[in-house]
Amino acid sequence: MILEKGKKISPIDFLWLALYAFAGFSLELILGMVTNGLSLTMNAILTALLWSGVSLFLVHYAKKRFDFDVFSVIQPLDKNRLLPIIGLVVTVIIVTSLGFGGFKPLVEFNGELEKSLSALIFRTLYYLAECSLIVLVIAFGQKFFEAQFGLSDRFPSGGLLLAITWGLIHFLLQGFSGGLYTIFFAFVAGLIFLLCQKDLRWTYFFVAIAFIL
Repeated sequence: MILEKGKKISPIDFLWLALYAFAGFSLELILGMVTNGLSLTMNAILTALLWSGVSLFLVHYAKKRFDFDVFSVIQPLDKNRLLPIIGLVVTVIIVTSLGFGGFKPLVEFNGELEKSLSALIFRTLYYLAECSLIVLVIAFGQKFFEAQFGLSDRFPSGGLLLAITWGLIHFLLQGFSGGLYTIFFAFVAGLIFLLCQKDLRWTYFFVAIAFIL
């Protein structure tokens, strides 16, 4: 693949794109440091806007700078792949429910969201924005590992990169159980990406369902 300026694209460029997407998660921490006393709803709104902005920028930048369109792969959902995808989503929901002590949205609604419907809606938008960064790390990471090391496209290397970045950092943010869960989720999301044949639209849909529920 050659750029318009005649420069050959290096696989490392895709690693940088993945790391930029990972760095986007840190905007929530930065937001918390520069603002004081934000409500849960306002924090969710501002963080979702920041994450969405980073995602849109990276999608545009990858296409313009490297001629890599993350949405270029359009695959019909294979019926033979649908069952394992649903199985993975259901498995995540079960594991999440066990960790939360109940159905996650309901636990959050009755707990820290104080039964506020608007807060639940904005929390959902927050999760959707987070999922956009999650799937971008996976897509760029998968591209890097396959191009750099010739790894099989049957191995979720994008999920591996997500696990060793977004996953590992959660050991510091949420303790051992939180870190272990995010690593588990990262690998599952990477598998979903491959089962969706790298169609980012389907990947986002199923990953978002698993993440929100």
